[in-house]
Amino acid sequence: MARFAGEYEETFTIDGDIEVAKQHFGNPERIAKNHGDLVRWEDQGEGKIHYVLKPKSEKGVTFNGVYTCHYQFVSDDLFEWKTSQSDNLWSSGSIHFASAGESRTRLVYKARMECEMQVNRFLAKVIKGIVSREISKGSKSFLDRMRSGLS
Repeated sequence: MARFAGEYEETFTIDGDIEVAKQHFGNPERIAKNHGDLVRWEDQGEGKIHYVLKPKSEKGVTFNGVYTCHYQFVSDDLFEWKTSQSDNLWSSGSIHFASAGESRTRLVYKARMECEMQVNRFLAKVIKGIVSREISKGSKSFLDRMRSGLS
């Protein structure tokens, strides 16, 4: 099996105090609702969300991602997630929250995804860049949806 990975980092500031930002960006259900490209998701409680991704096809290869992710605040200003169960997709990352003045919060978002697909070595070289680009594009779109939904 070939393994592919992609990362995305973004630092941005939102209008709203740090507690509002943490309640919004640190809410597993809200994260699932804004995930994008899903067949379905299921809240399993205790910060765990089970995801079934829409199949993605590229260069004759179809990827069907299914995974469970665990979300939690590991400190007052740091929210993290990590795949807790999967056969072919692993996601991890963090959001650091910091006050940026009155009613403004700076967020540092870092995400990494890895996936495995059964492809030959030649095809793996062809789709490596595509997968990395799709992971970055998906992360950026997710953050755009999350920012748009901030109330």
